[in-house]
Amino acid sequence: MHPIATRTLIEPCRPDLVAYCPTMDLVATVTKKGGHVDVWRLNGQRVFGATFETEDDGDDVGLRNSEDREADEAEGFVRAVTWRRDGQILAVASADGTVCLINAFTGKIAHRLSTRPRPRDPTATGGSFSSSQSQSQLRTSSRSTHPSSSPESRSLTPTILSWSTHFASPSSTAIRSRLDQRDSRVTLDHILGLRADVDKLLRLKADLPRELSALDVEMSLPRLATLPPQGVGTGDDIFSSRSSVDAVFHVSGPTGSAPGSSVDGVDALLVGLQGDDDGRCEVHLRVFDSFEIGAVDVGGCLPSDFKKAKVIRVESHPFLSAVFLVVEQSAGDRPDSSLHLVSLDLRFIPQTGRNLPLVARKATQLGNLLRYISQVQMQLVAEVKAAFDLPTRFLRNINESLAEGDENSDFIYAAHHLAVTGYCDAKFKEWLVDEVGERGLKRWDKAVGDCLDIVRRLTSECLMPALERCLVVLSRLDGLARFGPTSSRLGLDEMSLRKFRETVDALGILAEDLLLDVGVEIKEFAAFMKWLKWECEVEALEEGSERAEELRESWTGESELKMVLEYVGGAMKESRTKKYIGSDGQEQSASGLLEEDTDAGFYADYVKRRAVSSKDKKNPTLAQLVERMQKQAEAVFGQVADTFRKNILPSYMLELPAQTDGQNIDLRIAPDEVDDNLYRLFVTSKDQQEKSHVRQVLVTLRQEGGKGLKFATISNPVTKIPDVKEILDVKVVDDTTSIVLAATATDIRLFRRDIRSDGAYGWELRHVFEAGRMDAGMRPARLEVNGRIGRRVVAVIDEAGLGYVVLDLDAAVDAGDGRDGDTGDEVMTG
Repeated sequence: MHPIATRTLIEPCRPDLVAYCPTMDLVATVTKKGGHVDVWRLNGQRVFGATFETEDDGDDVGLRNSEDREADEAEGFVRAVTWRRDGQILAVASADGTVCLINAFTGKIAHRLSTRPRPRDPTATGGSFSSSQSQSQLRTSSRSTHPSSSPESRSLTPTILSWSTHFASPSSTAIRSRLDQRDSRVTLDHILGLRADVDKLLRLKADLPRELSALDVEMSLPRLATLPPQGVGTGDDIFSSRSSVDAVFHVSGPTGSAPGSSVDGVDALLVGLQGDDDGRCEVHLRVFDSFEIGAVDVGGCLPSDFKKAKVIRVESHPFLSAVFLVVEQSAGDRPDSSLHLVSLDLRFIPQTGRNLPLVARKATQLGNLLRYISQVQMQLVAEVKAAFDLPTRFLRNINESLAEGDENSDFIYAAHHLAVTGYCDAKFKEWLVDEVGERGLKRWDKAVGDCLDIVRRLTSECLMPALERCLVVLSRLDGLARFGPTSSRLGLDEMSLRKFRETVDALGILAEDLLLDVGVEIKEFAAFMKWLKWECEVEALEEGSERAEELRESWTGESELKMVLEYVGGAMKESRTKKYIGSDGQEQSASGLLEEDTDAGFYADYVKRRAVSSKDKKNPTLAQLVERMQKQAEAVFGQVADTFRKNILPSYMLELPAQTDGQNIDLRIAPDEVDDNLYRLFVTSKDQQEKSHVRQVLVTLRQEGGKGLKFATISNPVTKIPDVKEILDVKVVDDTTSIVLAATATDIRLFRRDIRSDGAYGWELRHVFEAGRMDAGMRPARLEVNGRIGRRVVAVIDEAGLGYVVLDLDAAVDAGDGRDGDTGDEVMTG
């Protein structure tokens, strides 16, 4: 077996947290201390990295006892890492319940998701839309994103992560029939590969009605513009670059679920959760990266005489809608534990068919659009607040000076008097020349002028196009909600969608009004600054000088004096933008100012209130409407998630033999070559008592239409490898092959065998580590495999986490193979 690459790490990694990407030949490692996650190419080049750390404050210390903190330090802040099957996203689970999804192409965090329960307070903004964040620099702190506010929020800790892919439409039987044809050279790996042309591979017939229903109008809309960067250390800065915006909004979905594809697949992210205090065992489920379905209790179907349980292994197959879990149960303080096999039947996948990928894609699009709109709103508030600080200080100073001589005099009075009569008050002249001056005018012009221009561009180029896309998404969901059978299976409520659309329409009117008023204010401000600069220049000259007379004679701004006086008497006191964007105190009290919907509807009430504006009944601000949109989105998709969650059925299957080692266990589901409805589940592990034995449990699974799976245990064979003293690790490579890392009296070896074989025969020696060592003195301890056809490799990981060696599983066995010194592999250090 030929080594492809050897990697020696400067900082030791955790051997149990090394993930090999099945598609792009990338290896993700997690350091033992510090929470560093690094991604490497096989040649040793570092692609990108992230740092995940916890910052304990006083509240956090009060909520977590000393045993919990010691466990965090011992196990590390990062608890699990896994790649999506197509290799585009790396998922990282942290001890605080946060799951970060890192885009492998951009190296940025595409989503930061929480596995905590949604807040039950209806006035609280919660859920995946508001908490999903990313940042330009991959350094994250748990305290800044998810403050510890209640013991309930810290009661569950992730134990395992897993991506599963399931075919929604057409059925798995139809796809299998295509793959099993004699002239077919297409495999399941080809279909699940990165950006594969599934229609061309499977040679599916064109379906015109299906193609017409799959047309997405959003693809023909102009691309969304990038947003100004928020700076280093901000929470959500993913929309500041063109590549990030395109990756979020303007690329096709994962393989098998892209718009227009004849094969619709579902990518499900499962997070195993363990209760810190009460021993709860749950699985948190999301589909299509960020659409949250929620947590499912799997501990309820386990034997009741055990106190604590956790999921330690997850396995699935694209042809099946069920996911299989290995759950470890322990009896409180006693050291003994047992392993149980549990199935999690995701029945909503076959029940919804091709509508599930459509709804999940639209929910993800809508969630990203709400993040985009929310960031536009926050940047508008920040720009307006910063822009008018300088003019406010200027006006406060001159108003205090003018009030000393006449308590009724202020800047507005003095400016009107100067513009109409040409006479400048002495104190006003001193303020213009000494305090404002040329430098102050430049700062004033830049602060307010740039702010108004940014408000105009953000509104016209960012906010309004995003609202148009929201309406397109909502129109598709509304169509599904109006169709009875679809709405009942998907949980879409037509009334909730109508209210959501009314809020978007009202926000569109607000954006149009804001754009019109900003355009007027830009013109007025330009005329005001032109006049003020001219007055500053004239007043700076001596009275009666020729230069002053020339400037007065050459003045051509008489036609703009009306706009100057309107700006001084209007926008100078209070910018028109503030009534739309709001100030710091207004955007926080959105729920108090928004009234309940009447029979006429929110949109009609908003239009009526807009036509009759009064001080007692103010119009909602941008922040208030955005908050209303977020709550309505959570309500709409919360109903969908509840419907899906009710169609998830956890079932207890069997208890694994007591000798099964939970630390070294692997699962594989293999379809039968003859019967399309028959599958075999292989559970392979090392034996805890007989160190030189490999234990395998074989379970048959039969799929019978919509009745779910029927299972039966066929055998429980135990095999021994000749001359082996101890089994170090065992992995199942693909549907036919398993690989074992074993220690003999003199060395450490890799063996391969057909998992369908019986007895103690069939073990094939594939590699030998002389004296039990790899390069740089590393000792093999764990395996990470990739069973992709044409690129089957195994990563052998050092027991101390100092590095790994990647071996080619499909290399021909020759005389020189099997010895590290004869392979000539290149050692990459860094």
